Order: sequence, then structure tokens, then C-alpha cells
Amino acid sequence: MRMRLPHSCLIMLALAAGWIAGNLTAAQPIEREHVPSKERVDPLERRRDDIDGNNVRATITNWLQTAQSGNPGDFWYEWPKNTRRIYVSLTQLWVGAQVKANVGSNPGQTLYIVDVADFRQNRFGGTNSWTFEPIKGYVNPAGSEYGIAQSDDPESWPPFWPDKLADQNDPGWRGSWNGFFGKNIFNADQEFFFKAGDDQYDRYLNAYRPDSTDPTRGGLGLVVEARYMAWTQILIDDVVFLLYEVKNDGTEDLERVGFTVWLADCVGGDCGDDIPFFDILEDVAFMTDRDGVGDQNFGPDPVGVAAITFLETPGNGIDRIDNDADGSTGNPDCSVAECNSPVVPEAFLVGENPLNGIDDNGNGLIDENASHVPFQAEQGSSPGVGYADFIDNDGDGELNSPVVTEAMVAAAAADVWNRWPPNPEADSLQQRADGRPIVHLIGVGQEDIGRGFKDGIDNDNTCDAEGHILAEPGSPRVTQEMIDAAASDPYRRYRLPGTDLILYDVGPEDLGKCYADGVDNDGDGAVDEGIDEGIDEMIDERRDDGLDNDGDWNPLRDDTGLDGVPYSGDPGEADGLPTSGAGTPFPGERNIDKTDVAESDQIGITNVQVFPAGSLNLTQTADQTLFNTFMLPGELELERPPAGDNDLAVSSGLFPLRAGQIERISLAVVLATGREEALQGRDYALSAYAEDYQFAQAPLTPTVVAVPGDGRVTLYWDAKAEESVDAYLESIGLNGRDFEGYRIYRATDPAFLDALVITDGFGNLTFRKPIAQFDLKDGITGFHPVDINGIKFYLGNDSGIRHVFVDTTVTNGITYYYAVTAYDFGAAEANIAPTETPIRIRRLPDGTIETGPNVVRVTPTAPVAGYQNAELENVEGFLPRVQGFTTSRIGYQIIDPRAVRDGARYRIVFEDTLIPGTRTTPDTLTTKNFSLIDITDPDNPDTLLHRSTAFKPGREVPVVDGFQLIFFPDPYVVQDRNQSGWNNPDVYDPVMEPFVQPPFIKGLRNPADYRVEIVADGSVMSEPLQIGPQLIPARPTNVRVVNVSTGQEVKFAFLDRDNTDGGVFADTPARFTASPEATPPASDYLILIEPLPGGGEGVTWRISLDITQTGRRNPQQGDVATLVTRKPFLSTDVFEFTARGPTVDREKARSLLDQIRVVPNPYIATNRFEQQNPFATGRGPRAIHFIHLPPQATVRIFTISGRLVRTLHLNQGANDGLDAASLLNGTLVWDLLTEDGLEVSYGVYLYHVEAPGIGEKTGTFAIIK
Repeated sequence: MRMRLPHSCLIMLALAAGWIAGNLTAAQPIEREHVPSKERVDPLERRRDDIDGNNVRATITNWLQTAQSGNPGDFWYEWPKNTRRIYVSLTQLWVGAQVKANVGSNPGQTLYIVDVADFRQNRFGGTNSWTFEPIKGYVNPAGSEYGIAQSDDPESWPPFWPDKLADQNDPGWRGSWNGFFGKNIFNADQEFFFKAGDDQYDRYLNAYRPDSTDPTRGGLGLVVEARYMAWTQILIDDVVFLLYEVKNDGTEDLERVGFTVWLADCVGGDCGDDIPFFDILEDVAFMTDRDGVGDQNFGPDPVGVAAITFLETPGNGIDRIDNDADGSTGNPDCSVAECNSPVVPEAFLVGENPLNGIDDNGNGLIDENASHVPFQAEQGSSPGVGYADFIDNDGDGELNSPVVTEAMVAAAAADVWNRWPPNPEADSLQQRADGRPIVHLIGVGQEDIGRGFKDGIDNDNTCDAEGHILAEPGSPRVTQEMIDAAASDPYRRYRLPGTDLILYDVGPEDLGKCYADGVDNDGDGAVDEGIDEGIDEMIDERRDDGLDNDGDWNPLRDDTGLDGVPYSGDPGEADGLPTSGAGTPFPGERNIDKTDVAESDQIGITNVQVFPAGSLNLTQTADQTLFNTFMLPGELELERPPAGDNDLAVSSGLFPLRAGQIERISLAVVLATGREEALQGRDYALSAYAEDYQFAQAPLTPTVVAVPGDGRVTLYWDAKAEESVDAYLESIGLNGRDFEGYRIYRATDPAFLDALVITDGFGNLTFRKPIAQFDLKDGITGFHPVDINGIKFYLGNDSGIRHVFVDTTVTNGITYYYAVTAYDFGAAEANIAPTETPIRIRRLPDGTIETGPNVVRVTPTAPVAGYQNAELENVEGFLPRVQGFTTSRIGYQIIDPRAVRDGARYRIVFEDTLIPGTRTTPDTLTTKNFSLIDITDPDNPDTLLHRSTAFKPGREVPVVDGFQLIFFPDPYVVQDRNQSGWNNPDVYDPVMEPFVQPPFIKGLRNPADYRVEIVADGSVMSEPLQIGPQLIPARPTNVRVVNVSTGQEVKFAFLDRDNTDGGVFADTPARFTASPEATPPASDYLILIEPLPGGGEGVTWRISLDITQTGRRNPQQGDVATLVTRKPFLSTDVFEFTARGPTVDREKARSLLDQIRVVPNPYIATNRFEQQNPFATGRGPRAIHFIHLPPQATVRIFTISGRLVRTLHLNQGANDGLDAASLLNGTLVWDLLTEDGLEVSYGVYLYHVEAPGIGEKTGTFAIIK
């Protein structure tokens, strides 16, 4: 069924949050007098690439076509990626316009020019391209292998960005990303950027030239800025976004322009039974498969659907119609929209040609049509859309505006459209230069009495208010002469000489007030702002008017300046006003003009055509035919075609595109299991669009390394994800440092389908199940409160962060794929679920696998026979200490033998710190940090870990050069009771603790060992010690104390606590004793006085006897006690060690020759070691494994008759087969092909293994078909 019913997107999702009521104006001047750029195409810079930043993979080009580039390895919107399951075979952008000849013999002749992306040859036989081609300078010129410039691959970037050379602070943005929101703003997980143009389309150059400054420029003078984006955010990880900005870069205004997107499907890989159609109610182009059965790549799995939704269509900001209903009937925010606006009535359609861009019937609206009018139909209903009547319908307009009166209503009643002033076509004052009427108020009725209306005068006097956001300093002012002239007019009108601008209701009260003159008098980019504000808001809004039309610019988060980057010091930054990027090559600030998708009065989809694939010959088809068939509004093919191979063309038009103006079309390609799931994906894509593509970002992607082992795989990765900052969360006032943990996924297929087992509430496979998860110990545990279609993200159980994981559940010989992802904790208060880094892996057309930094492909296997693992120099498993006295120890583990540097020497040093005690606790000397230094070259030491605190319990030391240190620290200095004691076990045990006598003395825990000798009575003199007001006198004793660490005798004060020697303050000879029978039991104290760090002497330890022991005696002359302390790592401690790489014990290898095996034996048709066929046809690779081979082994395979079939070398290609990586692999894989590449037949085969310097081994195996 074909209907003459142009359809517009009547209700667009808009989630913008208003900052203030009213329109802020841009602080940066906007280009009004357009000067064409010098940007021109260069077909030699054609590039193809693959967007694969989420679950979808599609080939893209930089000439505005996706899926097909002409390369056999193209990906036709593969989903899930790496499965070869395809859905969409083509998207292509066309731009067409109806123009008038401006050169040649027939000036004024109507011409039609349609630019297409591909498949059109130059019919003149010339070298110029008749299609869009890439603009020069936006790719890496080093070669096509670098592809299209993409955000996550700096090598693909050009040396500089040609459109950013005007940045005075950083001309060309060298080394920076040219992002959608500004310099180095990586909003998407993957973003591609390029520009394309049409200047080589010289077909009409003898009749029409789009650029008067360049007579060689062909086409329409267009420059198209394209961005293709993908996010791994779970709600949109099955969506690819295609964004196009089409700029008229010529000098000629284009009055009638249309955009068309050509769509071709191949759903399920079997293109001949597809049903593509456009759903007018959903504004979605669906691509479906008739029977749900795909090609061999789908196997038994049902085929899904593709849904192409049009997020943004061109806007028309001059037709006085609210095309997208966001200012009237689309449930708008009344603080920034014109609620209660009148709706276009059916009567307005009378006499209007909706295809010519002219107000044919004189009612003030341009090209109004049936889609603007309320209707009820079988296909659905619409409330219609509002129009700009220039009346303040919701009462929020400019203060002191004139209001509609009874007399005005009476005058309008006599007009066919209830216009005021009435009958403008018969009023000379209301005539345009082209003879058409200037229509002011429309549809004036009784309901409007008392409402304000536009008069062109600044009634609230804000034009020159200092610092006012709606000020327009320099505006002209109403003079007495103007008032006098208006007094003679029945409507008190004054027409500005030489213009079509009219002021209304001009009277004495307006003397000296500013008025609208159509000029940007203050050079801020906005014209006549602050005049007639608050009337017809969000109707005819535009993305180049310098106004924050929807009021969502926030000075607290968006005031970043013209380049969109905070703290760069560029124009407009931190000035309290929004800075628009309109008219400049820069993005400007967020939420205004170029970066605010809501500020466009979109006209929606207006033409849909279905046609057989292959029936459109662009080379032979005239541009006029393309324009009239596909771009004229009103033809919508609604009937679903019979199953077959058909294409769709979906268009939006017509609209004006003036010189220097930009219009946009954006679409999202959604892949899903079914229609409802696709529509849900569409809704999420629309939400992303409505949020200006601003949402929470995943942490940085970790870089992972895999180490194969015997029945194990070791993974280790870096910690950069933990430093991630989510700029979006910070912009809304939340914690941007939201990293929470890591997840590890494992699969045997590159699409990670093995792990995709968790379904949502609708039964759709949504989440992958990790085999391990590590999260911060921060109290954030369990399931996140924000659900995604009924399921919640598991945040962990406070396990603690790790960077090494060993999987011991693997089988040797099977290839595994591992992904390590980082995730954050989201923001429940903002209804934001956690985000997770993408899994980057791609299967190339030739079957090879290319992995991203967080994905590894690994096959566990036994090492070569006789393998000896790498090690570090050690003493009973601990690194040797070469200086100092610490009792703490350092162990290690070899994580990656391949990275161990044989012969490298290392040193570990420490810094310590004194932790002040409290009033009753002593100061404590403890470890502050450590550094690991490579001293292999003593003259050039290299610090590998600098002042790290990872020695602390629960912390993990980073892997360095293949090994990981393990610290066993003693946290502070204490007596080691197990190692301390007397030479005679009958004596009370010695006890050593810091001496504390608050508030006077707090003894230091001195990191030393001591010897206490019992000598003759009175032979050693103690030291006096002042404790507050009391003095402990010096006295003769029978004790000598020696610092074992230094060999020096230690001073001490003697404190007679058991009163056996005259008491505390006696100075008579004393013996070191304890009295357990006394009341209370007590022991004498030896209070040590030693040199302190930093100089001087002070109290350290007190030594006493353990009076809790029974059956013991006091020490006697000749008894010697040793007091040992446990010591942390201190600045005096140094460890040094040498690394040894892996080696081979050849004698052991010789003894293990009998363990060589062939697996499987017999080989029956296939085995589990064989990987999935990477190609669409054929059997796929086959494999037999020879295991437990010695190093440098050669395997020769013979038939039973002795004919040589194949010679294989273990680790062929390695330098000598004895490098660390080679030693880890003791398995050789045979693909069952002969030397000539032919498949072997079934039967029994002999094999012979030869290893130089080790020995030989023979055996047999069988192949059974």
C-alpha cells in the first residue's frame, strides 16, 4: 500500500534537564558571513576499517558507506562479532538538491544534483569521481593499513587535524583526538571520524557552480563530517551509531534539499528470503528473515533482526512549524517550551503545496502537510504539532509585552487565517521584497485576549543590562521619529528601511528601548537575543543560532570553552555564558548548538521506497530521477514486500541548506534476537541520543599477558584501570573515581559465546559469566541496585584486588580465549548501572585472530622434556640480604618465565619512618616503602618500582621482569621470645619491652639484638636517669649489656623494683633479680640508654625477668642472655639477587623420551583440540599433537611402507629453540597435511623423533576416517 502521507517523528525522546527557564546565548561569535573552506577530496586517501567496539562488527569506509568497501573481507554488520553471522549488507548516504543554473547558456534552469557514496561511474570518462570521496588530511598518510582515524588507535590519526589549525593555543591538535565533544574527549568506547566531499562531481559544472570562489569545485559544495561510534555500555552494546553533519560549504543557498539513506540487508547470510520494511509507527526500518533460518554460521541458532532507527533528521528552523513536537504537543518541559501552543489544523492545508518550500496559501507556515495535523488512522494516531503564532500562549514571555486586545481579535476575524494585521497580501507595509506577504500573528481568537505577543521591541530593557545573559549591547533604540511615523498607522507599525523587519504597536512607552534589527550587534553569535524571549520556545529551534534553546546548559559543568576541554584557557572558558561551536570548526561547550541534539526542529522521515536489490543503476539513473523518486516527501511504501532480496531507501526532506549552514542525519543500527528486543534497543539508542551521547564511561582497559603452562594458564595484567576517572560522573557532581574491580572471562570461541549464559528478565542472553572476579575491599558488595531488564550486576564480595590469576581447570592442547575487564560501581543515586570495559577481539577474513590489550589467546601445554623453571637467587626460597639486620623476609614467584632476564641483577632498598606514639605508647620505627632497582649495569641503575608500599599485608606487588616479589614483613620492632633466652634454661626468661613512663618518657623500639651478661657484683656502674621529678641514681651492678648488632656496650639505668637492693632510689650495689613471692610480684628493670636516630641519647628498651614462670631461678654470675628482636624492613637493609632464566636438564630429558605420545591415537574423524572452522565453507583445520617432546626436536612421519610424509620441527621459526618461550612448549601440532599440502589418507603411520644431544624415539599412530 502506497500512501501520500509524509511522516515526521512526532514524538522524539528528550531527556534534557533544564538549568534555567529561558534561552542562554552564546558567548562566542558565530560566523554569519560564510567563507568557503579550502577542504577538498583526495580519492587516494580512501580507507576502510572495521568498527567493533562492542558486540557488533561492521566494515566502514570514509566515503559515507558501511558494510561494503569492495574488499572480500568486509563484515556486513556481523552480530555477535567473530561469528560470521551477518545482517546488513549496506548503508549509504545520499544528499540531493534542486538548484538553478548559475553559469552557462541557460541561467535559471532548474537542475537536480544528487551526491551518492558509491557505485556511480564517471560517464564522461574522466578521472574525477562522481561520488563522495574522503576529504584530504584526516587519515594517517603512511598507508591504508592504518585505516580510518579512530579514537582508540592513535597510530591511525593524521599528523594534525586540518580543521583545527585555527586553534591559537594548539594549532592542528597534534597528537590529540578530534572528538565529538572536543579535544581528547573520548566519549565513546570507539569513535571513528572523517570528512567527505563532493567537489569532484563535475557532471553539471558547465551549468551550476556551488562555490563562486572556486570555479573548479563541483557537486553541491558539500563537506560531510561523519562519526561512527560504539559503546560497550550494556544497554547499547548491540548498537552502532552513524552520525552525519552535512555542511553547505559553497556560496550558493540550497532551498530544497533532501537526505536519503540506502539500506540493503542480508539477514542470516542467505539474502534471498529477507523481508525489509519500514514501520511508520516506530520510525524504524526493520530487516528480517522469513524463516528465521540462516546459513551454516548460525547452525541451529535462530536468526535475529536488524532495526535501523533514525535518531536525528534534518531540521527546518524557518517554517514556523514545531516539526518534532518538542515545543508543543510532545509533552515538553513548559519552562523551556511553548505549552498550550495552537496545533496545525487541517484547514491550513488548503492551497499549500508541501513540496516547494514556499508559503503558498499565505497563512504564515511553510509546507505544512498532513503529518502536522491531528489524525486517527488504522496505522495509528497523532495529536498533531504546534506552530509559532507569535503569541505567548503559556504566559512566560517578555515582561511588559503588548497584549492581544478585543480590537485585534475583531480585526483578525475578517481574515481567512485570522491573521493580524489582517490581509497582509493587500497591505503594502506587509509586503516582502519578493511580493509575498509578511505574516505576523496567526489564528488570533478570543482565547488570546490579554496574552503578550511579539512586537520586535525589548520591553523589559535587558538589551544593555550589564552581565545579563540576554543582553544585546549595541542594539539600536526606538526614536521619536519612529514613534511619530508609527502613530499614523492603524496598528502602530514601523518598518525598518531596506528590510522585511516590522516593529508592532510602537508608542511613546517604547521611546529609547532597543529593538530587533536582525543584526548581531554585540558579536556574541546570537541575533536579537533578549527581545521577545519566552514566546514560541522550542518551535523553529536551531543548532546554529547561538541560543541554549532548551535551557540545559549548566555553568557549573559545561563552561569549558570553545574546544570543549576544561582548563585549556581557550575562548569562552569560565565566562559564565555558553560558548557555541556553530560557525566554527570546534565543538563548543556541551548542551548548546552543535553538541545539543535537542536544539533542532527535525522534520522526520518523509519518503520510504522498497525496490529489488540490484535494480538501481546509479551510473545510468539521472539525478532528477533519484531526487523525484526518493527525496520528494509524501511517498511512503508501507506494505511489506514478499520474501526476497530487496533494498530500502529512507529519506528526509525537503529543507533549506543555506551557505555555511549544517544539517544532520543520524541513525543507529540495532541488532537483536527479535522485534521487541530490537525496539527496546532502539529505545536505549534514542535515550543515548537524547542525552547528547553523554553517559557513564567504563574504566580504562587493562593490558593482560597470558603464560601457558602444564594444565594451567597464568594471567597477569596492569593496574592502569584503577586510576580511571569518569568525567561524566564528575560533571553531574558524583565521584568520578569509581573503579571497583576486575572480571575474568574464558571461552573456546573468539565470540566468547561460551561465557554468554546469563539471561535478562525476558530470557535474552545479556551478561557473560566470569570465571573469577576481584574487587576492592571497600564495603561495596553484592548486586547493584539498578537493574537492566530485570538483572543486576554483581559487584563482588570485598575479595581484594589482584593482578595475577592462575586457571588450573584447563586441558592441555585446547585453545582458550581470556578477557580481563575492569568495571566500576556505577551511581545508584543517578540510576546508573555499573559499566565494564569492552572485550576487544576480532577474527580477520583469513581466519587469524587479532586481540585487544585485554584479550589473550593461549593453548596450555607441557613444557619440553627436562625443563627447569626460571628462578631468582635465593636461600631456602627467600632472597638474600646483603646489608642490615631485618628479620623480615622476601620471597618470590615466577609468573612469566619468558620475561625473566637471565643474569640480570637487582637490589631492593627501603625507607623507614618513625610513627609517633601516644601518651602511653612508644614511638615506633617501621617500614615506609621499598624500591626495586635493576643494577645489571652498575653505572646505569634503573628503578623499576619506586617507593612502593605494596609490601604491606594484603597488597600485591606488580609483576616485574616476569617475577613477583612476596613480602613477609614484621610490622615493627618487638622481642622475638622464641629466639631469646639464657644460656641456662633454669633462669627466668628475659623480657624486653619499650620503657614508657607517661608523660615523661616513651622508649624507642631500637632495632637491635642484645646480650645481657651476669658479672661480678658491683663491677658495672649503671647510669642515672631523671624521670620527671624523680632521679634514679647510678649504682654498681652485676650486669653488662652489649648491643650485638654493633658490638658496643650499652648504657643502662637500674630500677630496683623488687626492693631487694635498697629500693628504687638507693645507690648501693645491686643485683639483677626478680621476686615472684613478693606482694606484688616484681622484677628489676634494666632501662637501656642508647644513641638515637638524628643524634643524642635516649631511652629505648627495658629488660626484666618473667616472674610468671615457676620452677625458675634468678640469674647468677656466668649466666648470659641473648635478646633477639624481630625487625621490619629499615633503611639499613639491602637485598640483592640475580635472575636465572629457564633451562633444560638434558640428562632428565633423555630419561623422559619414553613419555613422548601422539594424541589422539587413534585419530577418529576429529578431536577436541581442533578449533572452530574460521571459514564459511570446508571442513576446517585438523590436528594431531606430539607431546612431551625434548627441545629442538624434529618429528618425521612415515607411511607404514616407509615413505616420508612430513617433517616437522618443534618451535620452528624460533632462533635456536632454546629461548624461554620455546622451552614452555613441548607440543608439536600436525595438521594432517603432507609436505605438498595434501590431506593424508587413513591408515597406520610411523613417527621418528630426533633431539640433538638428547636422543631418539620411534612409535606408531593410526588415522581412522
